[in-house]
Amino acid sequence: MTATEARTAQALADGREEIPLDTSGSTGAARRWFRLPHQMEREVELIGTHLVGPVDRVVSYAPPHHLFGALFGQWLPRMARVPVQQAWADPYEPPSVSPGERVLVVCVPMAWELLRRAWPALERARSIVALHSSAAPPRAAQDLVRRAAPLLRAHEILGSTETGGIGHRPLTPGGRAADPWRAFPDVDFVRPADAPAGRAEDLVVRGPRLARPEHGTRPPDQWATGDLVEFTGPRAFRLIGRDSSLIKVNGIRVHLARVDERLNALLPQAECVAVPLPDDSIAGEGYAVFWSCPGKEVGVADIRAALRDFPSPSRVVELADVPRTSAGKPDRKALLAAL
Repeated sequence: MTATEARTAQALADGREEIPLDTSGSTGAARRWFRLPHQMEREVELIGTHLVGPVDRVVSYAPPHHLFGALFGQWLPRMARVPVQQAWADPYEPPSVSPGERVLVVCVPMAWELLRRAWPALERARSIVALHSSAAPPRAAQDLVRRAAPLLRAHEILGSTETGGIGHRPLTPGGRAADPWRAFPDVDFVRPADAPAGRAEDLVVRGPRLARPEHGTRPPDQWATGDLVEFTGPRAFRLIGRDSSLIKVNGIRVHLARVDERLNALLPQAECVAVPLPDDSIAGEGYAVFWSCPGKEVGVADIRAALRDFPSPSRVVELADVPRTSAGKPDRKALLAAL
């Protein structure tokens, strides 16, 4: 048991001690944040009411030293008094499901292919709800949702260690990166009074579930997430990308989230990730596309053709697999090390 897991277990037992949680550090230094038990309980109740409903068993592929895994792999089972299979510890062990159970599956990207392979063990359930967070769902997620409906329904959660869950949307077979998110009821947005409609804005939130930073005495009043969004209603928004993903190539603005969206739409059989290269000696700024396609159905020419309306990537790099952090996000440091 890690120190974080031990302290989380103690917080579960006494309901008082702060719970330390670390960011992944994939795009910078890892940082520690602290949440109170009542914040954890509030988030479990909130998402449980809006998305999950009653459950009899939890299967968690998210490690508990990250917020998503702690919430739904530890706190929800404890609060609902139901058994949990910590599948992240042995992901190749098939889920253990009894006939007629209502099952919650806590997913990171790698979980979906494992679920697809183990589906016969899950079909005996009465119902299955999958929660997905931390990174864009892979093609296997859409495939399984298409195949397994209506037994399986799935939801994406947008959030972070600093904020907790901000918004949600259904994960559907035809789901697109541009589909809108709906905010959870206790999340408020901080926006300029004169913000023009239809324009990209920084996503800044406030609410009762913001975490306390390691070197602070209390949670911040508001938090700038680093995401760029377009509001489509008072409580709904489209996620455009990260402000750090906006680069200029030969003076042309490029949102790398749009690059990812285009590649995922036109080449769904491949896994593609665009990463900025700020030291490109020719274009000033540039980006690389890392890709993996086990069936070899896609090549470099296909990737460049899919991006014909974008400034061309400086590098297109094939990998056996796209490396990911323990939270399921593309590992930028590992990707750049592959250059």
